[in-house]
Amino acid sequence: MGRGETDALALADRLRPEVLAAANINPTTRLATDYLNHFNNVVMLLELVPDMPDMAEEVSGWTPASYEDYFRASHFRERDLAIAAYRAADPAIRDEFDAAITHLDCSMAEALQLVEAADPSDPVIAHRIRDILDGRLKPGIAAASGIVNGAPILHSSSHDPSESEAQAAIDELFP
Repeated sequence: MGRGETDALALADRLRPEVLAAANINPTTRLATDYLNHFNNVVMLLELVPDMPDMAEEVSGWTPASYEDYFRASHFRERDLAIAAYRAADPAIRDEFDAAITHLDCSMAEALQLVEAADPSDPVIAHRIRDILDGRLKPGIAAASGIVNGAPILHSSSHDPSESEAQAAIDELFP
């Protein structure tokens, strides 16, 4: 057996569901929620900025980091496994996750631009920051977390569950 085959077997062994689960990596999606701390920590600080403008310094250094870059720089015990699992994830799941992260990065950049370019204690600016937090960042983190945890992804924002039920009833009548 050649080195490539040995490496492939070793990786397959490390990507077993029980190994991933023990490392806090979802065995189905092969993604880790730890990455979302990159956003969660800044969101918690951003919530304080309107009432405590001196906290702006704490958030101003935030920059986007790809999933792999985040883990390379992290102290996550199984960071190499997290990167390998991400690379081995279903491309559709990874693409959906990466798209959600791109939206988060853009929303975060907008919030930070407000914090850095204006007085975050100004009621108008504070309101805009809270709108970004509550309307885009928190829901975006929840959506990304849902992807990590294997929640079904609805590709249409106009999806109506009753339409699916109605279609199922019609399909039963006309096989």
